[in-house]
Formats: sequence, C-alpha cells, structure tokens
Amino acid sequence: MSTAILEKFLIDYVEASEVEAELIDEGTYTVLYGVESTIKTVTFEIEVAKESNQVELFLPGSIFFDTVIRDAMAKGSMCATYLSGFQTVTKVIQSESMRTFSFVDYGKDGTKKIEPRISPFQPYNFRIWTFAFKVRVTTDIIEDHLYTVSIDARTLKVVKNFIEYLGKFQHLPHYEEDITDYHPQDFQRYYQSALECVKQKLTSLIVRKKQEATDLKLKETARIKKYYDTLNEEMEDALERKAGDHEAVSEIQSKQKAILVQRQSALGDIVFRYKMSADMSLVSVLVTNYPCYVSKASVPSTLQPSGYDIIWNPLFKRFEPLTCPTCKNQSYTTNFLRTGIRCQNCFENS
Repeated sequence: MSTAILEKFLIDYVEASEVEAELIDEGTYTVLYGVESTIKTVTFEIEVAKESNQVELFLPGSIFFDTVIRDAMAKGSMCATYLSGFQTVTKVIQSESMRTFSFVDYGKDGTKKIEPRISPFQPYNFRIWTFAFKVRVTTDIIEDHLYTVSIDARTLKVVKNFIEYLGKFQHLPHYEEDITDYHPQDFQRYYQSALECVKQKLTSLIVRKKQEATDLKLKETARIKKYYDTLNEEMEDALERKAGDHEAVSEIQSKQKAILVQRQSALGDIVFRYKMSADMSLVSVLVTNYPCYVSKASVPSTLQPSGYDIIWNPLFKRFEPLTCPTCKNQSYTTNFLRTGIRCQNCFENS
C-alpha cells in the first residue's frame, strides 16, 4: 500500500492545526502537539519503526494515527474546489428557457399565459456551501445510530451520491477571475439555514427512533410487571396457607417488601436504560465554485409584476427551478393570483 496519501494527510493536518512537525529523515517526522507540547516521532518506513521502539509507524491502527484522526474529525474540515471550462451556447439555453418555465396570470380578463422578457444569459461564479452534519441517536439498549447528512445551503437540498457529485469537478486552484460572483453570500446565514433545515429533516427520524425505544420500554416494563405480579400472587397464596403461623407470616411479609423494592428498582432501571439522546455536530464544510448562466426575467403581470433570475446549471445540465414565495418549495410553473404568487402545487391545493 502506498503511504504517500497518508504522508500528505499528516502534512496537511500539521499545517491546518496548532501542531509543529520537522522532517528528520525521508518519511520520518518529529511532531510537537497538544497543550502539553508532547513530542512524537512517526515514520512511514517499516524498517525505521523496527529499528527503534521510540519511532511509531503512522498507519491505520497505530495510537498516534487514531489520535490525529479523532482530533481532525472533532475540529471538522473545510475545503474548496472549482469548476471551469464550460462551453455553453447561450442562444440555445435562452430558447429552451421559454419552454421550461411557465408563468400564468389569473386577472380580471381571465387566465392567460405570460411571455416573460428574458435578458441575454451571462456567466456568474456560484459559490456553494455544502455542510456535512454528523447525527448520533443512542440509548443504553439500542446501539448507536450514526448518520451523516450533507446539505447544499443554497437550495437546502440534501446532497446524495456525494462522491459522484465531486467527481464532476475539475479541481483547479482558482476559478476564472473575469466571472462575477453571483450574490455575495454570508457564511453565517447559510450555516444557520442549513442547520435549521437539517433539524427539520431529522425530526421524523428522531421521532421514529424515540417511538422504537418507547415500544421496547413498554414491552420490557410489561414483562417485569408480570414477573413481579406473579411472585406477589405466590406470596399472597402462601400468606393464606400460613395465616396461623406468625413466624411464617412475618417471613413472607419481609419477602414481599423485598420483592416490592426489587420491582421498583427494575422498573426505574428500564426508564433509565431506554432514555434516548440525540446530538448533532458539524464535521465538514465543502465550498464549490462553478459558473452558472443567469438571465434576468421580468414578468409583466397586471396584478404583481415580478422579476426572477433564470439559472442554467451546466454541472447538471438543467435549469434550476424557481422558489415559491408561499411554500418555499421549487417549481417551474408560477401562477399570479390576487391572493399572491403560487407554485403549481400551492395552486392545486388552494
């Protein structure tokens, strides 16, 4: 196995963290890390590690490797990648946009389809923040359920097939400098939007897992109650049989008290063990830059004249849908009514 990628990872980690490293020989480093400035000598050469017990092989499974991985995951990661070199015939997409989007006006004169005025498409650099959150749902009984959710903060869509998504990019050092950025973006605002969206999407998952834990708790509680109710019935039967024997009665009553204490302890333990917790943390941020083609479309509605950005996304080779101002979902059809602007879904359900 080539260790070049591991060596690069260590160097990148050192540069990104408050860690110092010095190359003392080919493939061998001294690393100064931690609040107590601990010194560790690591190597990627097996023979070097064999010759000295003071040198640790930096490979998966070694103590320091696991330490670095845990620290890197705890601190999270951030990287940027760029996409360039698209050749798009703007006249073609301009014509296609007229067929893709539909604007319908419901005015006093009835229903009519609106032909928007669309300006020539121009390239803009799109900077996309994609946040990856780690979600852990756990109880003392159910094993940890770990989920990683990656979400595009601009569209608030969960990114699936993430590796394939990255495979579409040419990883260039910078994007084309003559392309204007599309709407300067506030990182904090996008992060909060992504965070709230993930919380909403995970609500049903948390509720489902909580219900699973509750069902198991009720089943276990019923079993424990039945077990101790049976024991108590046996003690009551024994009391009837031994009613004239004061010593036996006293002994049975002592057993009943002990059974009651055990029952309460067992039920309390079940409540504790099936108490569910859920926590979420940000593990990485991916910044992607790529040019999209944007046209300013104006819709001369008699009720609510509006302007829209029509966006052609060359990465996925399609137009991006518009955001409905009412339900915030996305649609290619926009309906203008006296009560407001509606997407097709809102219109059909109104």
